[in-house]
Amino acid sequence: MKAKAKNRAKVVLAMKADGETVAKIEAFVRSRGCDGVRYKIDPSIGGGIVIYIGDKVYDGSVKGRLASVKRSV
Repeated sequence: MKAKAKNRAKVVLAMKADGETVAKIEAFVRSRGCDGVRYKIDPSIGGGIVIYIGDKVYDGSVKGRLASVKRSV
């Protein structure tokens, strides 16, 4: 039986990532104490990536950037 990861990051992408991108994502989440990654494809983010680690959100999505611009106007 496979042991469940204690601290997993959730990564949302607009489309499937290539191997180099996956390696960079996994290095990023490991450097922040995660021991696993759960991926989700969600085209509604328009592009980019959203990473959830605990209560932190790293939003580099097109949807998130547009929302940020809209709030600042």
